[in-house]
Amino acid sequence: MQKLIILFSAILLHTHLAVAQYDPEAQKILDALAKKVKTYSSIKMNFTLVIENHQNGETQKHKGDILFKNEKYRMNLKKNIVYFDGKNVYNYLPESKEVTISRPNKKDEDLFYQNPVQLFTLYTKNFKYRLLGQTSFNKHNCYEVDLYPVDIDKKYSIIKLLIDTNDNMLVAAKMIMKSGIHYIIYIDTFNPDVKASDSDFTFDTKANKDVEIIDLRK
Repeated sequence: MQKLIILFSAILLHTHLAVAQYDPEAQKILDALAKKVKTYSSIKMNFTLVIENHQNGETQKHKGDILFKNEKYRMNLKKNIVYFDGKNVYNYLPESKEVTISRPNKKDEDLFYQNPVQLFTLYTKNFKYRLLGQTSFNKHNCYEVDLYPVDIDKKYSIIKLLIDTNDNMLVAAKMIMKSGIHYIIYIDTFNPDVKASDSDFTFDTKANKDVEIIDLRK
């Protein structure tokens, strides 16, 4: 069954790529979103991450929040806090009192469920895109834009974005994986220009001496 899902996803991707180009109407909408976000010194978002497994029918839902400033971010989920200071990723597990330090994985840098910051400017690198039209979602009138990776060997086939037609702000995004798993992020609240300092984006190992450090950078 899994092989059939992957094969179907690959066929579907090739079909979409045949019709998907660099849609100028979609680009206008995406450019407006990226331009607006760049005007903010920092942003804090509360979001809901939904993971739909279409192989076994299971669905998971996680609440979280993310603070970011330029390329730096701090993401809080139920069981872990992820910091990125622009160079290192700190994955802190409070319950087990351990933190893993690593470098970002360049191969997976476009997987937005690991770093929602990517959502706003992802389209600028190695994607084709198409405006499907307008739709209503959660009291928002939205543009529906699909992104298709130029590299057909990516783990996913399509990224769907819902962008509010009134304020050009992102409302939701879905990443459809070839494995049959869908990652969906719903933005619950969006607060720009919040107070943020560089110390917010790094895990202070000196101040947390009781935490085990697992350094994978070596």
